[in-house]
Amino acid sequence: MVSSVLKQISFFKDLSNSDLKKLFSIAGLKQYTAGQMVFAKADLGNNFFIVKTGRIKIFTTVGGGKKKTFAYLKKGDFFGEMSLLGGRVRSASAQATEDSEVLVISKKNFKRLIIENPDFSLNLLQTLVERLHKANKDMESMLFHNILGRLAEAILELSKDKHTKPVKMAIDQNELAQYLGTTRVPVCRAINTLKRAGIIDYRRGELVILNQARLQSMAGSD
Repeated sequence: MVSSVLKQISFFKDLSNSDLKKLFSIAGLKQYTAGQMVFAKADLGNNFFIVKTGRIKIFTTVGGGKKKTFAYLKKGDFFGEMSLLGGRVRSASAQATEDSEVLVISKKNFKRLIIENPDFSLNLLQTLVERLHKANKDMESMLFHNILGRLAEAILELSKDKHTKPVKMAIDQNELAQYLGTTRVPVCRAINTLKRAGIIDYRRGELVILNQARLQSMAGSD
């Protein structure tokens, strides 16, 4: 039963049933309500987390209280590894944006997993490489793309797990601004520009992609 549940999480797909049972035996399960903090930036890092259900936002607060959102994590995504691998304190904050359940693995057991389980370590490294690639793309976008191009990239990234036709997602303008590392005013203007061009629709916190090809072109996607 335990193995079949964990096998549904992509991060564990290459692990054997015995490895999954061992993992579950050393992991705790913790619930967070929407809006509850998992940890704050500069907290001591003592645990590794894997999302079982729900949605977790990873963000930081910069000068003037402005927030920058790095990612929204869903089922199968992990977080909290950076302070366990390379430092003592958290480099960002984590908050549940909806009711969530996460697997919690202590620092000691996390190190054991890395040493004793090569498949776990490989999955961890592959995901870290993907995140580094995304961070590089985000930096390139901030340096070279205007607000419309950055917004187009953000919409495509945040909606990639949506499968409706047309693609729809619930997100407010403040969330989009934090994801782009800017303020609400330029995001509002950019949304209105995309609406007038017939590329998206946006009403009451719901964004609908009307012309994905044009959105991809603006974002510089293939």
